[in-house]
Amino acid sequence: MRLKTYIVQNMTEAIPMIKRDLGADAMILNTKKIKTGGFLGFFKKEKLEVIAAVESQQAEQKTPAKEKKPASLPLKKKEPIEETAFAEKAPKQNQDKANVDMINELKNIKKVMMQVIGEDRLPEALKPLNRRFHQQEIASEIQSDLYAKLILAIGDQPKATEKEIEDLARIEILNLVKEHQRMPIDKDPDIICFIGPTGVGKTTTIAKIAADLMLREDKKVGLITSDTYRIAAVEQLKTYASILNIPVQVAESSADVLKAIRELDGCDIILMDTAGRNYQQKQYIDDLEAMLPDKNKIQINLVLSLTSKYEDMRKIIDNFQTIQMDQLLLTKKDETSSAGAILNLIYHYSIPIRHIANGQNVPDDILTVTPELIANFVLGEDENG
Repeated sequence: MRLKTYIVQNMTEAIPMIKRDLGADAMILNTKKIKTGGFLGFFKKEKLEVIAAVESQQAEQKTPAKEKKPASLPLKKKEPIEETAFAEKAPKQNQDKANVDMINELKNIKKVMMQVIGEDRLPEALKPLNRRFHQQEIASEIQSDLYAKLILAIGDQPKATEKEIEDLARIEILNLVKEHQRMPIDKDPDIICFIGPTGVGKTTTIAKIAADLMLREDKKVGLITSDTYRIAAVEQLKTYASILNIPVQVAESSADVLKAIRELDGCDIILMDTAGRNYQQKQYIDDLEAMLPDKNKIQINLVLSLTSKYEDMRKIIDNFQTIQMDQLLLTKKDETSSAGAILNLIYHYSIPIRHIANGQNVPDDILTVTPELIANFVLGEDENG
């Protein structure tokens, strides 16, 4: 890793220098105000010390300052990470402690950049994007992370168009998703349990997935419902089972669940609905955990609604940590114009998001999640705004 310290008047002066010396992939590690010059301790001038860094390999690949850039490329465009749809974070085995510490410092860039620059002092070219990010309710630390990358990218190109800024933002969002999101489970397990709070649409989502497994993958699907707290929930799942012509079992206890699994032994895959409760209370989580079959043999999908407050979503996920969720499913995208929670969840938790439901129609209104889909949602390029 290559480090460089700059003594400047302000960040506006520092950014072009960092980009010139270290390239567009450079990260700002720290900034602090210092006093320089003066006479006998008096009349010192306040300056800004900025420490920036770049991975050694990236520094070596940086375009030399004397090399002319093609006129047709006014911005330094960074390509998305060349990996599969989602990438697992895997630090290099030979990375020493100093580099690990440095990477941790890099994560503080979001805080540093907004302290130094502040939203009111963002480059004019980023203001439309700033408004969009606020509308999407993207977490402030994610915004800061993206702004820092974009400021380095546009550097001395203050006349970048809104389209060019959006293209750069798309690349950075794709990279952020690929960096933080774990790979979804490709192979369907024998049993998938759907858990989540009241009213998020678990039962309808299960029907969509069941239909998709039958129609697209030619799977023999069985259903179990343990949501006996609501008669309507049992009847709803039975109705879907009748329409799809698939078997369904009702379970009121953990013993009933095991019996239902045996009854559905001929199925390729079993989808299990569970009761929607106030899972901000630990008692209900304990009750749910006691109802689940052997957790080593099942996949657990937490279903959350995008109409929920993000802080409520975080609290539910934190409370469910003892159950070790495998994937997230997000519902009701069609009922909200905000998609920031999707990016926030990926950034904060790295739990794979497999599907997003965007309507009531079975089986059509469900989407398979990709980094491109998330970027489209965040930048407002989807049918639901």
